[in-house]
Amino acid sequence: MPDTSQQRHAVLAEEIRRHDRAYYVEAQSAISDKEYDQLYRKLLDLELAHPELQTADSPSQRVGGAPIDGFKTIRHAVPMMSLDNTYSQEEVRDFVDRVQKLLPGEPLEWLVEPKADGVAISLRFEDGLFTRGTTRGDGIAGDDVTANLRTIRTIPLRLNALDQADAPGVLEVRGEVIMTRSGFAQLNRERADAGEPLFANPRNATAGSLKQLDSALVARRPLDIVLYGSGEIIGGPTIDSQSGLLDALRRLGFRTPQHTWCCSGVDDVLDAIAELDRVRPGFDYDTDGAVIKLNRFDLRDRIGATAKSPRWAMAYKYAPEQTQTKLNAITVQVGRTGTLTPVAELEPVFLDGSTISRATLHNEDEIARKDIRVGDTVLIEKRGDVIPGVISVVKDLRPVDTKPFNMLTATGSQCPTCGGAIQKDEEFVAWRCVNSDCSAQAAQRLEHFAARTALDIECLGDIVSNKLVERQLAGNPLDLFDLSVEQLGPLNLGTEGEPRVFGEKNANKLVNSVSRARTMGLDRWLFALAIPELGRTTAIALSRFHKDIPAVAQSDILRDIIVLDDMGEEVIHINPRSRKNPPTSEADKAEREQRYSELVDEIRKRVERLAELGFARITKENGNHPPSYTTEVGPSVARSVIAWFDSEIGRATLERLAKLGIDPQGSEPSKATDKGMVFTGKTIVITGTLLGMSREEAMAKVEANGGKTTSSVSKKTDCLLAGSKAGSKLAKAKSLGVTILDEAEFLKRIGE
Repeated sequence: MPDTSQQRHAVLAEEIRRHDRAYYVEAQSAISDKEYDQLYRKLLDLELAHPELQTADSPSQRVGGAPIDGFKTIRHAVPMMSLDNTYSQEEVRDFVDRVQKLLPGEPLEWLVEPKADGVAISLRFEDGLFTRGTTRGDGIAGDDVTANLRTIRTIPLRLNALDQADAPGVLEVRGEVIMTRSGFAQLNRERADAGEPLFANPRNATAGSLKQLDSALVARRPLDIVLYGSGEIIGGPTIDSQSGLLDALRRLGFRTPQHTWCCSGVDDVLDAIAELDRVRPGFDYDTDGAVIKLNRFDLRDRIGATAKSPRWAMAYKYAPEQTQTKLNAITVQVGRTGTLTPVAELEPVFLDGSTISRATLHNEDEIARKDIRVGDTVLIEKRGDVIPGVISVVKDLRPVDTKPFNMLTATGSQCPTCGGAIQKDEEFVAWRCVNSDCSAQAAQRLEHFAARTALDIECLGDIVSNKLVERQLAGNPLDLFDLSVEQLGPLNLGTEGEPRVFGEKNANKLVNSVSRARTMGLDRWLFALAIPELGRTTAIALSRFHKDIPAVAQSDILRDIIVLDDMGEEVIHINPRSRKNPPTSEADKAEREQRYSELVDEIRKRVERLAELGFARITKENGNHPPSYTTEVGPSVARSVIAWFDSEIGRATLERLAKLGIDPQGSEPSKATDKGMVFTGKTIVITGTLLGMSREEAMAKVEANGGKTTSSVSKKTDCLLAGSKAGSKLAKAKSLGVTILDEAEFLKRIGE
């Protein structure tokens, strides 16, 4: 029997899913990254040649898609209730006693699970396929974040079959989206390198990630998930206990709690809580407590719930990892963009398995808000950050002679590294060194240039970067292309008294990595150049619409973004119907109306031009007012990029790249497809029950995207939008070879 494209796709997809599960869920890997990438590339090539094979559950659909306008609110089929919680072991005893009284004579079995410190989520699967993911919200309804959840590798897009004969037709599984400690630390390091504010803790980073409207950005966040509960279940084998549910979830391909304890009485429960507290520091994600659940589902049903919480479960919360110590000094560090970051120098104290002597203070405004002063006794908390954070001040222990922190006083009004001038960036509440030749900035830029997400240069960490700057071998990242093994090999990374030579082997690795960087794409180079406000995601976006670095420097697209922003401000100011700034006379009103109309026309023309290129998307036409729209990058980024290339350092960079013969290439489209009219000229039939929208809403979306709807399937039908319980129309569409879209794929195509 000949090997068909469909068969090859099925085999590739299943193999990739198997490797994904082994790597992301079971922490095992049977193949190398290179071998995995080759498999993935084959899948993408096959789907490119045969677009009909790109189904919603394909591994290729984990990549982030186009930004969405906002989140829809979805009502939960079964409410997501919150748990009562306590910090008291006595209240745990009271809870167990209370449940026993509600179930007299019944032998009770309890399951104790780690309470993951993440964001509660509900995943819905229909016929084994992941169809929707929703936040808890108020427990009755939450936000539809399906596109963002599809980027999380530990969420299967297709369930492993328990038994195909009785697999659940509908399965809602619930848990917590989390961020691992190692992933969080790396994320904050990257944000620090980019001059961006650090996240306070993994949970805040997780919540912020799920709220992003651009799933491509979410895909780059180290999100994970732990599943431990269920909502609506239709069909499938009978599950009668929490332990049985966890077993079933593991067989279906889900990551479940790392440790659980089955307990027969309250003493066993308390022992399990204590044991969990001992082992949880070894977890790679934060746990802030233990969840105690009645194991049998029939007993849960008998005692029910209150209006807000189940009667059969409780959360015991551990005390936060905090301790007191003395703040001896506040030092100031200089980042790659010149940002001055205050750091607390602490009396060393043991906390959460390590000795802590430094903690982040973020910026001057944060210090003022918490009123932190040198000499204070401070409360610090281990958050999973690169360094811990200062939570508060113990005011009762404050010495009488302490003074409020002032950046200008602390630094002597100059950069602590180079002695250059500093100034306050009011927009980002940060002080910056304005000397681009500052050695601290230079070293940080070298390290950023070499980062894995930039040009991935081996053997160029912070120590080597600092030594290269100190020995005047590289003050600019592009100086790396002039270095030789002979120069680098003898480099002393230590001191004169205790030398530590870089070595020929490391020197060869660095030189070879630098050579490979010549061929890297435009997106990596844009990010590597450390342009203020230009992060990895923005660099990728720019690379899709520009040929090379000079094209970005002279970008009409970015200049249009800036002009649109300026005109938007003017529109607000001169609006003849403005209440804040009303016309002063009839003549003023008439003049404003004329100018307002001209601005609206010009804004519309520029937005339409950007939309035609695929760089913007019109979200709403507003009649005689400017249209609502979104763009791939915002005006602040556009201004920063243009200003950087217009600066002395930007011009020098362009000149140096030309001399070095380095010309990174982007993927500039000649003309992108209009994302807002994907169904132009097509006939769509809608059938079955749609979960996230009414039939009328779906019809409106089709028409808004250039298509038309009919009620019957024929040879002239281009697509069938099939919801659940689709019947004869689905069968006819299959027989005619009509393209069939599920709800998730339909929304993806229209960019929602």
